[in-house]
Amino acid sequence: MKKILFIYNPMSGQKTISSQLGMIVDYFCKHGYVPTVYATQKQGDARYKVREYAKFFDEIVVSGGDGTLDEVVSGLLRSDTNSIIGYIPTGSTNDFSRSLNIPTDIKKATKLSVNGQIMDIDLGKFNSKFFTYVAAFGSFAQVSYETEQSMKNIFGRFAYILEGVKTVSNLKSYHAKITIDEEEFEGDFIHFMATNSVSVGGFNNFYKKNIGLDDGIFESVLVKKPNGLLELNSIIEGLRSNKENENIIFRSGSSFKVKSDEKIDWTLDGDFGGSYTKSEVKVLNMAVKFRTGFSRDSEKIKANQEKRLTN
Repeated sequence: MKKILFIYNPMSGQKTISSQLGMIVDYFCKHGYVPTVYATQKQGDARYKVREYAKFFDEIVVSGGDGTLDEVVSGLLRSDTNSIIGYIPTGSTNDFSRSLNIPTDIKKATKLSVNGQIMDIDLGKFNSKFFTYVAAFGSFAQVSYETEQSMKNIFGRFAYILEGVKTVSNLKSYHAKITIDEEEFEGDFIHFMATNSVSVGGFNNFYKKNIGLDDGIFESVLVKKPNGLLELNSIIEGLRSNKENENIIFRSGSSFKVKSDEKIDWTLDGDFGGSYTKSEVKVLNMAVKFRTGFSRDSEKIKANQEKRLTN
């Protein structure tokens, strides 16, 4: 019998987890696990509990949204253990579950949380903090998490582009030097993102290629401030087609440094990550073991990613 810590956020998403607790615990017990169940009481609670108690458990299963998952991951990285993480996504966005090929159906996700294929996943370090799948700043980053999911489903990425960029004068820009590995970019930027996910803020297909979850590389998007509606339109077209132009840059790397003239507000996995004039994002290669929805066949993993990118 294996000991498992099941930590869940009762306030996550539509609070659907509460009616499923009996089923989840019963499944764990029937499949060789002795579960300890904990409901988070406040923001940051999951991070503290995992950091302090992960060493007493063979595996950890977390149920909640991207923020709760972020807390569990960062708590585990600050512990001295290498427990396996299973994930039952019940949030409003559930970005990283798409990358892990985990369905939002609670019964199916519960099975994968203890039976899914184990994979060593890359994570990010932002200054002294850890994050799971995205570090970003700018108007797009903020609005992507504020736009209603129903609007996203109907209009796709244009929903948050139009919501955040109603007029050029609304755009807040930061003069910054951004270094990606050894390549440097300088200018006035309205958006920057380093990510390891096929979905960010509920929007899929930022990159028309496979996202390697264990390759030591994050993908990035840099958007320069437009001068007028023509350049604004070119930004929208670049995001739509995933093609670079004078205002939008796509790159991949393992190290990202940002220096700015004023403090920049950052978003980490959808939550506020602090304000800094100097920031550094590093990729932590294969840092945490996750239960995933992938098959053992690496070629099928690639096929699954390609399928998700077209959905």
